[in-house]
Amino acid sequence: MAVPSSIERIEPLPAIAVALLNRLPLEPAEVRDLQASLGIELLNSASQVVLASGVVAAENADPRSVLEQISPARFAEIATTILIRDYLKRAFTFSGDRRYWRYTLACAICCAELAPPGEDHGILAYASGLLHDIGRLALIAAYPDKYSNLLALADRMFATEQPFDILEYERMLFGFDHFAAGAWLAATWKLPPWLLAIVGRFHDQASSEHRTLVATVRAGTRLAHSIGFGYLEAAPRAHIRDILRQLPAAWEHWKVLDRWQYGEEHMRAKIQSQLNWYADPYDSLTEP
Repeated sequence: MAVPSSIERIEPLPAIAVALLNRLPLEPAEVRDLQASLGIELLNSASQVVLASGVVAAENADPRSVLEQISPARFAEIATTILIRDYLKRAFTFSGDRRYWRYTLACAICCAELAPPGEDHGILAYASGLLHDIGRLALIAAYPDKYSNLLALADRMFATEQPFDILEYERMLFGFDHFAAGAWLAATWKLPPWLLAIVGRFHDQASSEHRTLVATVRAGTRLAHSIGFGYLEAAPRAHIRDILRQLPAAWEHWKVLDRWQYGEEHMRAKIQSQLNWYADPYDSLTEP
C-alpha cells in the first residue's frame, strides 16, 4: 500500500526521543549520558516535575541534583513525557489538541498502573501508552479538517448506538487507516521493536516477547476511556471491573491494595495530578 505524501511529510520524532525510547528500560549508568544530551531546558522542566510531585523536597536545587534523587525509570518517564508533549505541541495543531493530550497522558498512566510489577515493565507500558495512537495523530496532522469531521461523525454514531467502523472510513477517505499509519511511522522513525507491536493493530498473535505488553496497553487504553479521558466521548465504555479482570495480576493487585472500591476516583486523581505537573501556561495542549 502506497504511503500518502501527506503522511511522509510529517515532522519526525526528535532524534533524542528516538534514542531514549530505544534505550528503555534505562540502566543507572545511562542516565548521566542522556542528561548531557537532553539540554538544560528539558532538565529544568524535568526537575520541576519532580519537585511538583513531592518526591524530592529541594526547592531551588540544581536540576541535576534533583534528578539524581529519582530512579532511572522515573527519570525516563518524565523525560519521555516532556519530549513527546513538546513534539505534539510543535508538530500537531488542531481544534482538539487539549483533549487529545489529556487522553494520551491518561493512557500512559493507566498502562503503567496495569503493568506487571517492576519499574522496567512500568516504563515500557507507560511509553507505549503515550505513543500507541501516533497513527491517528498522523492522520489528524495530514488531514485536520477531514479527520475532525470523521471524529464528529463517529461520536454522533456512537451516541445513537449505531455501529461504526472508523478504520473502514479512514481507508475510504485517506487510503490508509491509523494502524497502517502508525506501523509505517514506527518503522520509518526506527522506534524499538516493543513499540512496533503497539502502534499497529492490537492482536492476540503478537510475538510471545511482546504479548503481555500488548495486553497491558489494550487494557490501559480502555481503562483511560472508561474513567472519562477517552477521545471519542460517546464510544461505548467497558466497566472497569471487566477491564481489570482481563489482567489477573493487575486485578489481584488492585484488590490487595483495597483500591477497587475507589478505583475510578483514585485513577482520575492520579491522572489530573500529572496533567498539572506537566502543565505549561503557554502550552495549548494542557488544561488551563
